[in-house]
Amino acid sequence: MTEAAEPVVDEEVPRTTRPALDVLDRDQDRLLYEGDPTREPPIQPLSEGFDSAFYALSWYQAAGIRTLGHVDRVIEPADMLPLSGLLEKLLTVDDDRQSVYIRRRLVEKLDDACDLAYRQFRERAGERVEDAGGETWKDVDPDEESNPLMRPAFRQLDQGQAAALLNLWTGFEDRETLGRWVRSLSAPTNGEKPSGLLDEIVASPPLLEALLDQDEQEAKVTRYRFAMSAVMPSFLSAARTLSGGERTDSSGPTHGAFNS
Repeated sequence: MTEAAEPVVDEEVPRTTRPALDVLDRDQDRLLYEGDPTREPPIQPLSEGFDSAFYALSWYQAAGIRTLGHVDRVIEPADMLPLSGLLEKLLTVDDDRQSVYIRRRLVEKLDDACDLAYRQFRERAGERVEDAGGETWKDVDPDEESNPLMRPAFRQLDQGQAAALLNLWTGFEDRETLGRWVRSLSAPTNGEKPSGLLDEIVASPPLLEALLDQDEQEAKVTRYRFAMSAVMPSFLSAARTLSGGERTDSSGPTHGAFNS
C-alpha cells in the first residue's frame, strides 16, 4: 500500500495586481508582527512589545500612517499615556503572561483597523498588468519598497512626524527653538496643527519648563504625555486627510515610472 502524497504547501505570499495594496499589506504586517529595522526610528512590532516609552510613541505614530489614522479605533492616544494601565503592558520590562496576552489581543483587534485602511485605499491603488517598459506588478517587491502605500507623500509625512517627535523627545534649547518647532508642525500635521498650541504651552509654566529641560527624566515623561495628548491626534488627522496621489517611481532594485 503506497503512502498518500503530502499536500504541497504554497508558501508564497498572496499578491494582487495592485502593488500599492501589497505594499500597504506588508507595511501593516511589519507594524503588528515583524517590525521594520530599516525605518528611522526603527519600528518595533506590537506583538513583541517595546523597549521604551519612546519606541511605543514611535510605533503609535507609524501605526497612524499605516492605518490611515484608524489606529485610534482600537488604541486611543489617551490609552498610551503613563499610568493608563495599557502602556505598562506594552513595555518589555513588564513581559509577564498578562502583558503577552494583552499585546496579542491588540494585534488581533487592530486587524480590523488595517482592513479599513486597505478598503479605503484600494480605490486609489490602480491595477497594473504591464507598463511601457515591460514591467508587471510582479516586478514590485513589497519587501523592498521604502514608501508606505507606495506613495512618496506618505513617506514624507511619516518622516516629518517621526522627526518632530524626536525633537520633542529630546527637548528644546530655548523659547525660540520651541516656537520654531511648533511652527514647523504645519507640514507633518498636513495643516491640522491645533490652533493656539504655542499659547497653550506658554500659559502652562510646568509644561514650558519640561519642554525646555533636556536632562531630567521627569521632563521626558511630561514631553511624552504632551506628544500623545496634544500632538498625536493631529498626526492621525493628517494621515486621514492626506491624499498622496503621486505614485512611487521605484521599488527596490526596479526603477522607472510604475503607476500602482
